[in-house]
Amino acid sequence: MNKEKRYLMRRLATLCCAVLLLACPVTAQAKSGSGSGSTRVPADAKSGGVIQSNIYGEVLVTRTENGAYNYTFFDDDLPAVQQLLAALNSGAQIDLDKLLTESATSIQKIKTEDGVSIPNDIVNSGAAASGNRGSYAVGSVYGPDLKADEITQVQTMVSSFMIQNNTASLNDIGKVRMAHDYLMQTCIPASKGNNHHADDAWGALIYHEANAKGYARAMKALCDAMGIGNYLISANSSSSLKDYMWNVVLIDGEWFIVDVFCDDSTGSYITYLLSDSAYMSLGMRWNTGGSVPVCKRSYGG
Repeated sequence: MNKEKRYLMRRLATLCCAVLLLACPVTAQAKSGSGSGSTRVPADAKSGGVIQSNIYGEVLVTRTENGAYNYTFFDDDLPAVQQLLAALNSGAQIDLDKLLTESATSIQKIKTEDGVSIPNDIVNSGAAASGNRGSYAVGSVYGPDLKADEITQVQTMVSSFMIQNNTASLNDIGKVRMAHDYLMQTCIPASKGNNHHADDAWGALIYHEANAKGYARAMKALCDAMGIGNYLISANSSSSLKDYMWNVVLIDGEWFIVDVFCDDSTGSYITYLLSDSAYMSLGMRWNTGGSVPVCKRSYGG
């Protein structure tokens, strides 16, 4: 895809995001089940089930007598919340059960009104598997040098990505592919340096130009929001590329390497869902062990 087409696509994405930012109420409704086969609203949600969403903040889930569920957003001042509710009010078909629980900061934090933890009531292996989910605060893994308003812009763009692509309806491989291809379609590799936050998710998602770190941090932001377990990995001094970063992602219980910056730079899928050994064959090196997952095979191999 040439640069002119990418420019038009990223301007269109920005316009779509702006259209969705409308004033709207802070409570939404969804019928019981709301299309989710694998995610269940807590059985005792009548007494108040609270979801701590990475994107949408604290959300109270209550069940009405007619079997519908109310979702009350406490952090209604967040642009991402306003965006989501505007989409719902305009008739968008969104599985709120999955959208909110997949972006839960930790399923261990979902509690009933009486404070009893119910971590096993909601299926979300991705959130459970990733112990380093980022937060939208100054100093965040999504952009250590970003200001508060820039962090909020990243959060809002991630929300727009999830809403427009209906990510709650996708399986693990579909989510990873969607995030990977979205970055390839809307971002271009930065020429050099850290101009316009090229090192951060802001550079990739808002300015639409980034280096390897920016792509990797944006990929993490997207995966975190969709409930895909993932880690940022940095090259060490023995690597063929220094000052470089990529992701490992969890798909159906297995870990794989994804290097979106390399794929976008080459216009290929040469570093998409690789094993450790396949990535090392390209000269890449990193500090293994500890909490770094082992990628045993390439996807389909």
